[in-house]
Amino acid sequence: MKKIPLILCLCLITVSFVLEGCGRKRAPVPPGTLRPERIKDLSYKIVKDGAILSWSVPRRNHDGSPLSKIKEFQLFKAEIPVDSACLECPPEYKKPIIIKYDKKPEPGKKIVYEDTTVRKGFYYTYQVKTVKGLFNVSDFSNKVSFAWHSPPKAPVNLSAKVFEDGVELSWLAPSSFEDGEPLDQPLSYRIYRRFGDENEWQPLPGTTHKNHFFDKIRRTYRTVSYKVAAIFHYIDTDIEGTMSPPVTVKARGLQNIPAPANISVAKTRDGIRISWSPVRRPGIIGYYIFRKDPSGIIIQLNSSPVATSFFVDRTLLDPGRYTYWVTSIDDSYPPNQSRPSKTVSIVVK
Repeated sequence: MKKIPLILCLCLITVSFVLEGCGRKRAPVPPGTLRPERIKDLSYKIVKDGAILSWSVPRRNHDGSPLSKIKEFQLFKAEIPVDSACLECPPEYKKPIIIKYDKKPEPGKKIVYEDTTVRKGFYYTYQVKTVKGLFNVSDFSNKVSFAWHSPPKAPVNLSAKVFEDGVELSWLAPSSFEDGEPLDQPLSYRIYRRFGDENEWQPLPGTTHKNHFFDKIRRTYRTVSYKVAAIFHYIDTDIEGTMSPPVTVKARGLQNIPAPANISVAKTRDGIRISWSPVRRPGIIGYYIFRKDPSGIIIQLNSSPVATSFFVDRTLLDPGRYTYWVTSIDDSYPPNQSRPSKTVSIVVK
């Protein structure tokens, strides 16, 4: 019988022992398999002293499993003069900026980093990676790029005039950038609006190159406020400055809405039917009907506007002369009401 070498025998025994002792276990996870998911919402805002970068803290690994802990973030930055900028070329990053985190990711948490080393006349590109461990680093985030320039100062002398169909805004352009450099170049503007029952400022769609704007709001609120920000276009970057001080007005909306016409009244088996011609104007949502009895008492017959152009007064009326009229109501807040229509009367026997 052929003898098995002692070293080989010991190896076989060791392997057998390991296999029997370990039982059934999952295959080992290769290094990097559980790297954090890629950040997709890296964004920037150019401010007076630099640029503010922000992104959401990832909460999962790239395979969808929960991310237990984050060690740090690596912020990569490339800087080149705008005169030699190749916008299509891959960025040449330097050593990344390390942002320590060292804890479990929190829901809704965002990282905000202000880079105060940016300079006028240079083009910048940023990306970020999440570091979980030595072999657990995420892929690059989305890329943001911009040419840095000091933002324009806020527009001045913002004023507002209230009209029936909206609010007219006007302002003067800022005369300098935030760093004090004179500003004599074309600007565009973004208007922000906030109604009295809202907490957040909302930008209106688009921008304007003019120094005035008409906001065609038909709904009326107790108050409406506005701010305006100037935008300077530099290379391929729109640099928005700070917003102006707010201006607040009480919007009127369509106060002079037409009253219903062609009012008529007739007896029916269900009661007194009052009819009129519908008001053909945007925003009219209904009508209020009023009645004056023989003793001179006036009451409103409906608590909410009726959308039809007729109303049946089903009240059991005592004998006498009754007078009716109608008003129009729009969808403003608070609603506008027209003047009374012409009156019509009917005698109940």
